[in-house]
Amino acid sequence: LHIVFSPEPVTLHLEISSLCNARCPLCPRNFHGYPYNDGYIERNLTLEDVEHIFLPTFVKQLTGIMINGNFGDCVMNTETPAIVKYFRHHNPKLEITISTNGGARSKQFWQQLAELDARVLFALDGLADTHSIYRQDTVYETVLKNAKTFIKAGGRATWKMIPFEHNKHQINHMHFFK
Repeated sequence: LHIVFSPEPVTLHLEISSLCNARCPLCPRNFHGYPYNDGYIERNLTLEDVEHIFLPTFVKQLTGIMINGNFGDCVMNTETPAIVKYFRHHNPKLEITISTNGGARSKQFWQQLAELDARVLFALDGLADTHSIYRQDTVYETVLKNAKTFIKAGGRATWKMIPFEHNKHQINHMHFFK
């Protein structure tokens, strides 16, 4: 498969991992949080896959790319910074947005993403006492630490929250991205 040409501006939605460190109750990769759906195939796209599928001539046409986590989270793919770098190299003006639970990886991982000028939407569903009710198996303090590392390195971060009955009262108290 090679995507070569589009006559219109293109924003690409790309899933680069079907692995995830969370067990969110409404996620189709799980059966209501637990147990894991054994029929679900776990795989990461490699940099080699991306280079093969998205040729530079196509990447140059893109206006945006959304690396999203509908069925996995890109932080589980160790090649995420290299993949972002590939897209950035072939289209310096490309708007790259990553949606993540932010609950994994090293300081260097988050600094690399900041240096590559990717916008990251961190899913923080409440404060320390409510966040993990939905984002099961993620640690609020880890997500916050990773977001702050990313921001300190010059990254553009956005707080993304699903309001539930158990956390909506905290919306006005979440100021760490301002």
